[in-house]
Amino acid sequence: MSSSLPPPATDENLHLVDAAATQINDKVELLPGYEPDLSAATFCFKAEDHTIGNSLRYMIMKDPRVEFCGYSIPHPSEAKIHLRIQMYNGASALEALRDALDHLDSLLSTIDQAYDENLQAGDFERFEEPVLDKEDLARRADEGRKRRAEEEKSKA
Repeated sequence: MSSSLPPPATDENLHLVDAAATQINDKVELLPGYEPDLSAATFCFKAEDHTIGNSLRYMIMKDPRVEFCGYSIPHPSEAKIHLRIQMYNGASALEALRDALDHLDSLLSTIDQAYDENLQAGDFERFEEPVLDKEDLARRADEGRKRRAEEEKSKA
């Protein structure tokens, strides 16, 4: 999951991030209300939900440069999240996002590798779905119907 975000905002490339050019790529958009130095910004991730929102929030909050990070889903019927990042000492929220994406990619690669190794080794518990005895179920259903009919007769 390599990040396709632009380089961190600096004095030299700050002109690349302005109110008219908020689209970072097809997936991520910089929402209005960000600080000029990008020390605080809200990003909109399209076609995402709590899975990436909570994972990114967790990874971003591990960064000591981050003062605050939270996410929200603006509306349940929209598949997008808003991720707010606020930094200490004018650090770049975009750089923190890029770092978190890299760390999350590394973590998921490690999990994938461990999963594949355990799968190949067969080192896991197997669960076999019980097979239903349809004849036994039909017999029990008939017995239940007969018992219910007898109870109805005895009540009458």
